Amino acid sequence: GELHRRMQRSGYAGQPWQARLDADQRDEFRRWGQRTFQLVIDYVAATKRNERRLLLEEAEKMGALYGAEASRAGLSLAETVEAFLFFRSPVLDAIVSHAAFHEANAAIDSVLTALVSSHREPRERSTG
Repeated sequence: GELHRRMQRSGYAGQPWQARLDADQRDEFRRWGQRTFQLVIDYVAATKRNERRLLLEEAEKMGALYGAEASRAGLSLAETVEAFLFFRSPVLDAIVSHAAFHEANAAIDSVLTALVSSHREPRERSTG
């Protein structure tokens, strides 16, 4: 809640990529983003190696979904990464006071890598 309000105050509605999505798409992306960053927070808090691995894998799947859907929605890779980074910053700000910041940052970078890997630029899309 507070994180979302902070993002709204920081100019979320004025972002060019945000204006290209309809209300349903924005809601869907918001839910996916919330789920993804919750997985990262759970990953940081997890103490068992296997649990951490599963949480990171799930977060990476969410990143891949986000990238593929952003591509389908017509966002460029640059716009998709810009949107991801816009939401990444407040999440990291929220956990920066914790000793696990570097682990969270590495996990989020892994999600971003999955996002970029699944995004296809228009010229790469299948035409048939």
